[in-house]
Amino acid sequence: MVSQGQVSSKIKLVRIQQEFLKTSYVIFRLPWPARTPDLSPVEYMWDELKRQMSSCPSVHDLELAVQDLWTHMPQDNIRCLINSMPDRVVTCIAAGGGPARY
Repeated sequence: MVSQGQVSSKIKLVRIQQEFLKTSYVIFRLPWPARTPDLSPVEYMWDELKRQMSSCPSVHDLELAVQDLWTHMPQDNIRCLINSMPDRVVTCIAAGGGPARY
């Protein structure tokens, strides 16, 4: 359980970081919605792996299966996800940070 002191410490740290970024560097930040379920390309890759997975009798077999599937994941799929990020960001912002259709 998180105490009130821990929460206020984290809030204070975020404020200090934001102030530091405003005054110390010129960094362009994207307007980032609070909930961004569609902005993680690796989530789509994990989803693809899960669809291809068969049941595994042990953790060791599962580890080997995931490594094999990940190694053989077509690079075009990964490149496509990465290249789609600008459009995903725009769509997610337009959806107010919620899920979006692609």
